[in-house]
Amino acid sequence: MKRNLLQKVMLTSLSVMVIGTSAGLGTGKQASAQSVNQTGTKDTLKVLYWNADDFNRRYGDQFSKSYPDTNIEVFAPTGTGSITDYNSAIQKYSPDLVMLPPYHYQQLSKDNKLTALEPLIKRDQYDMTTVYPGLLDELKEQGGGKLYGLSPKTESYALLYNADLFKKHNVEIPSDAMTWEEILKLAKKFPAKGDKSTRIWGLSASGSSNLVMDIARTEGLTYIDPDTLKATANTAAWKNAYRLSVEATESGVLDERITLSGKSYLESSPFIMGRSAMIVASISQLQSLQKAKNNVKNYKPFTLGMVAGPADSKDRKSTGYVFGSEILAIPAGASNRDAAWDFIKYFNGDEYANVYYKPNTSNNSIGAPLSRMIKEYSGYKLDAFYTLQPNFNSTITSYALMNKSADLELDFRSILSEELTQVVNGKTTLDKAAAAIQSSTQAVADKVAKAQ
Repeated sequence: MKRNLLQKVMLTSLSVMVIGTSAGLGTGKQASAQSVNQTGTKDTLKVLYWNADDFNRRYGDQFSKSYPDTNIEVFAPTGTGSITDYNSAIQKYSPDLVMLPPYHYQQLSKDNKLTALEPLIKRDQYDMTTVYPGLLDELKEQGGGKLYGLSPKTESYALLYNADLFKKHNVEIPSDAMTWEEILKLAKKFPAKGDKSTRIWGLSASGSSNLVMDIARTEGLTYIDPDTLKATANTAAWKNAYRLSVEATESGVLDERITLSGKSYLESSPFIMGRSAMIVASISQLQSLQKAKNNVKNYKPFTLGMVAGPADSKDRKSTGYVFGSEILAIPAGASNRDAAWDFIKYFNGDEYANVYYKPNTSNNSIGAPLSRMIKEYSGYKLDAFYTLQPNFNSTITSYALMNKSADLELDFRSILSEELTQVVNGKTTLDKAAAAIQSSTQAVADKVAKAQ
């Protein structure tokens, strides 16, 4: 029950992308090769992935259209589990292609277990001029200075704003690389009173504990050191995150992700319906706006603006508020390196990008800008999603903690919610809450350490 609740929470949490890609082959689990393309082929590409059906939907069907002579064998689990030991899985199944979360990409790169891609890029004169430069830099950074993989989707975010509301209320519009503190300060310049179904909101965001986690991810904060299992939740940076979240909740500028009775998701969303000034969102928000124009009766579109952010206050050019997902890589010594490289090239190339962003297709889950930078989607320019340098450190740390215990983040969120609610209700001070969060978090970490 607790694990299921954790998975539900993670759908909107900082670890959403990590979990999806970590589900896979459990150590000691039986695995079976499942063929995605059974057409009788000249070539075979062996892939290590957590689920054959999911691979088919995400990649296999589309790749087979362009490479019909390549048969894909997916080595996937027959039961539940997760890939916690990629070294063993690669040794056992000898895949040509692996899909790695940033944590394992970093570790396998460090151990020289992957094939460097620069020689292949040079050999094929593969065009890299429109690949997201910040993503490339981060992949090289995590690869120890070399490029060992490419990620077709990296969930970056931007600050979207309703330019009409800013003009109406005479508020200066947002700018690139604003911090969470600056965004929240701007949100407080909008009215904070009225009926929740009709009023204006400064920012569409969940309150207190969830907002703390968003701030923490952007700033690269860690609540437990994954190496020592020592709690680190009472630092000046964490206390500032607590303060910002509590003050934003108390001010009434956050819409708290409200839902309206009898209304659809689109009609319930204050931002989509033009009643919220700002939202930090992925590209999926643009798709929702497009759906509202087509499906909500008497919908009134507004002038949408987008800027890069939120940015890390320590480095305005970067952000930890990015979700690194499946990094496509070729294990060192792969028997069919060229087929794997063809696969990587395709899903990081222009052809796939054009299919992915094509309007009115069956793709109902536009959730991330592609590594191949696209100028616009349904008339919306996407520059803001590619401006900041992604920093995968938060994702990597989160994954490392998940490997220690799947319950750690859920427990920490529960502690946050309880203590910060006390602060908002005036029952304790921020300093006392921070101390209590630190103490309770350490107690949870101690239990994990004892169980190891």
